[in-house]
Amino acid sequence: MALPSATMQAIRWHPPAFDIRVESVPIPHVCRLGYTARCPEGALFGSPLLEGGQAQYVRVPRGGGTLFNLSNPDTLSLSLPTQEKEKALTGLADVSLLLLADILPTGVFAALQALNHPKVQPLLIGRPWPLCFSPEISAAEGNEIGLTAEDRILTFAIVGLGPVGICAAVSLLDALATRKAPFRIVATDLLESRREKMKVVYDALDASGKGAGEFVVLSADDAKAYINKTTGGVGCTAVLEVVGHADALASAYDLVRAFGVIVSVGVHGAPPMPFTGRQLYNKNISFDFGRCPARAMFPAAFDLLVKRQDVFGTVGKPASLIDRVVSFDMAAESYRAFDKGEFGKVVFSPWD
Repeated sequence: MALPSATMQAIRWHPPAFDIRVESVPIPHVCRLGYTARCPEGALFGSPLLEGGQAQYVRVPRGGGTLFNLSNPDTLSLSLPTQEKEKALTGLADVSLLLLADILPTGVFAALQALNHPKVQPLLIGRPWPLCFSPEISAAEGNEIGLTAEDRILTFAIVGLGPVGICAAVSLLDALATRKAPFRIVATDLLESRREKMKVVYDALDASGKGAGEFVVLSADDAKAYINKTTGGVGCTAVLEVVGHADALASAYDLVRAFGVIVSVGVHGAPPMPFTGRQLYNKNISFDFGRCPARAMFPAAFDLLVKRQDVFGTVGKPASLIDRVVSFDMAAESYRAFDKGEFGKVVFSPWD
């Protein structure tokens, strides 16, 4: 459902009778801009501001503002005939829709932030900085250095291969394949089980979701050696940090090139940054940090969900992002196994 330009429909309960009314309420400025993760009226489930979480039914404050029509073929922006869109929507696995709540939009957000960053544009457009932003300025004879084919190879690293990291990898591959851009992607994680999962997911993708570049899954040390060798010691164009830990940020800093980009969507705790302002200055690094604006990312994430049902629409298969669906009785064990990297994403079914 497309949101109105300045208002949204909200269901409000009015005490003391708690009668239900559908009212128009204003959409905050930041939400109209698409920065829905920082809505001044928003709150996270399970936080002091908003109790809730795992239950059969949950009341969602201002839920009308987050509704997204999944049954209308026009919701899909994929370049498909209407009949094909209807067929794709009919084949959606219900369990895969849960990924739209956070995991898949966050992965797509990380890839989008990296690929669309200003410092990546010289490689995509084929003109040096800052002329890549000024198509109206023609190259003066002898005054513009041309980019070679090797210069334009995008090199990305993905640090962290949990469910969000896998979503980021699938999204980045899809975007690069669509653009037909030359690339190298190095995906790394400290846990071998997660690296093996990423390899299986990649193998399950068809050619349309892989592009024509290189994709390798390596340990931390091997990833560093590979990037050093393939870029001649220059480093990555951009690094996606999808862990939320100071050690992962330190790895991202080591892997990224001068004038490179680090996109961090991991939730970081109290420890300080693992580098100094002088270190950042010396490499001209740009950072994109923070929470994914999930509602704003719904259209792009939904398109990818529909295209990649081979990964997102199955349960319990080697390439499935969702490993299992269990009852609440299995919650404690599932959290333990996930923390140890023994399980991928687990869905709780409160009716079992």
